[in-house]
Amino acid sequence: MKILHIAESAKGGVGTYLSEILPFQQNMLGVDGVRIIVPDNHASHLSGVDRHMVHSWRRRDRSLGALLRLAFAVRTEVRRFRPSIIHVHSSFAGAVVRLMYGWRKMPFVILYCPHGWGFDRRTSALKNRVAALIERTLAEWCARIIVISEHERQAGLAIGIPEGKLVLILNGITDIVPARPSRWDDSRLKVLFVGRLDHQKGFDTLLDAIEPFAKEIAVRVVGKAIAGPASARRGRSQVEYLGWRSLFEVASEIAAADVVAVPSRWEGFGLVALEAMRGGCAVVASDVGGLREIVVDGETGRLVPPDYPERLGHALSSGTREQWKAMGRAGRERYLALFTAARLNRQLAQLYAEYDRTASIAAPDVHEAVHA
Repeated sequence: MKILHIAESAKGGVGTYLSEILPFQQNMLGVDGVRIIVPDNHASHLSGVDRHMVHSWRRRDRSLGALLRLAFAVRTEVRRFRPSIIHVHSSFAGAVVRLMYGWRKMPFVILYCPHGWGFDRRTSALKNRVAALIERTLAEWCARIIVISEHERQAGLAIGIPEGKLVLILNGITDIVPARPSRWDDSRLKVLFVGRLDHQKGFDTLLDAIEPFAKEIAVRVVGKAIAGPASARRGRSQVEYLGWRSLFEVASEIAAADVVAVPSRWEGFGLVALEAMRGGCAVVASDVGGLREIVVDGETGRLVPPDYPERLGHALSSGTREQWKAMGRAGRERYLALFTAARLNRQLAQLYAEYDRTASIAAPDVHEAVHA
């Protein structure tokens, strides 16, 4: 078995996903059995990956020229590496690879993971319809589509992708040694936000939500500030901006927090919520997308409607520290039961084995049911 991964981006959730699965596959197949094609300026986002496995292409934007360079890199590596399986990540790379190879018989199979459908976002109705049409059309040009949440599976079915084409393999992350809490001396409820300060992540909703609770709630922000509400209100003593931090530092901030807030307007999955639960921290999140599969309302945290600062503020201010700690412990147990990287890798290994009969890989059924 030889697996070629192709990604048009290796930042954010896609980069985390690749960093979870590539070291496992390297150990399983050896360095010569796995390759990954990523943009040259994204390669540093992959951790624990032998650089011999990484091949890059020049990308500075999503122009036609960049996509053509991606296509050339894919063609070159397919001829040189001769994979038995191509595992392609995200919609742009998925479209390029399937248009190149999906319509003809090839000596490899294509597995496609959208990592969040392009049509499942808050954008114009026309853009969503076009994205849905493309996904429905190209669905026939790959062996299977790997979806990382039940929400993503249901969205695919809703636009007409055949049920047999979709395989649910929930996202997962590696367990880590409990982090030492960072220093955060504040008697108020300590709320942590991790992520981009943009429209999708709902950071402006969080700022509006906490404004009436200056004496009760303190917020730390790990992420990059942008123009707009985030930068305009940076001077507020209630909010402390830390900028981007390493994974280790984020784990330390989670260990120090009482609650992690994830007020996103849409999410295909929501890795920050999972990282919080792994660290034993309660989560208050928007009731959208994959977040509603991760967080159990009233048990591991709270779910609130997106774009409702009053509801978010009420949820944050209504719990006691003891209640939040109990929810954090329950979240840790839920993570261990459903969302580990070990389970993710075993299920991917069995899916690969279905398409490479020379492989002898023991793994649980990839259609393992998840009962929230």
